[in-house]
Amino acid sequence: MRKLTTREFHYIFKKTPRVTVDLVIKDRRGILLIKRDIRPDIGKWHFPGGTVYYKERILDAVKRKAREETGLQIKIKKLLGVFDIMRYREPGNTHIVDLIFLVRPIRGKLRGNKKFGGETLKFFKRLPKNMMIEHRQILQGRLIK
Repeated sequence: MRKLTTREFHYIFKKTPRVTVDLVIKDRRGILLIKRDIRPDIGKWHFPGGTVYYKERILDAVKRKAREETGLQIKIKKLLGVFDIMRYREPGNTHIVDLIFLVRPIRGKLRGNKKFGGETLKFFKRLPKNMMIEHRQILQGRLIK
């Protein structure tokens, strides 16, 4: 099966909702966030997460995103809810159906990954001011449960 070109992907992406997962990685140190190195929202703090691949199970995507973006293996605690992100101002962004999971780190070496969002990771007890608005809203309880 041939991989879509970037142009084909963006054409399809503009016409249909995209399914993503976001991880609220929480332990005694607080909630783990990543400082974005890529668009959109360069320089803002965000949850690890991203697109669920075609033929990929949701829970497998959660584990993959944790490993890719943080270097951690995690235990999935529960689905917190679903959040609609509708961003039409940024190129490549449209309607995102985001499944939010509460997870706990169980092993691994904490490390960022520029390819998947950012190299700077930090645990927060209090939310930083410079945080993606949608992720702040998720933590403020604006989820479809």
